[in-house]
Amino acid sequence: MKINGKVVKGIGESREFLIIDWVDRQLKEKLKFQPFYGTLNITIDDAGIQGMLKEKATERLVHQTEGFCDAVLIKGLINDKYECGVVIPLVENYDARLLEVVAAVHLKDALQIEDGDEVYLDLYIEGV
Repeated sequence: MKINGKVVKGIGESREFLIIDWVDRQLKEKLKFQPFYGTLNITIDDAGIQGMLKEKATERLVHQTEGFCDAVLIKGLINDKYECGVVIPLVENYDARLLEVVAAVHLKDALQIEDGDEVYLDLYIEGV
């Protein structure tokens, strides 16, 4: 499934989440790479896409600490260059147009992109 999005500034909390032992371990196991400790945030025009991804995703980060939530995880490729994973937290009121992308590299530097630039994802979803 191909998705286009626009890079947006995050709130700076993903690093703290990604360095948690159980999060780091599950991401490495499921994505088969060591993720950079930060996410690339992109917005998409169609808010229905995130809901469909939540329904179709077969991988999940399962919380192991009270106060945290599960998240769906979708493998993919960003800009035809880097293997990545899209992490969608399963919390109420999460922005339906936001996707958080993890990769083995700092994506803004590696892709030479900045806030406002367009990127595209090729997500590996069965049946889509």
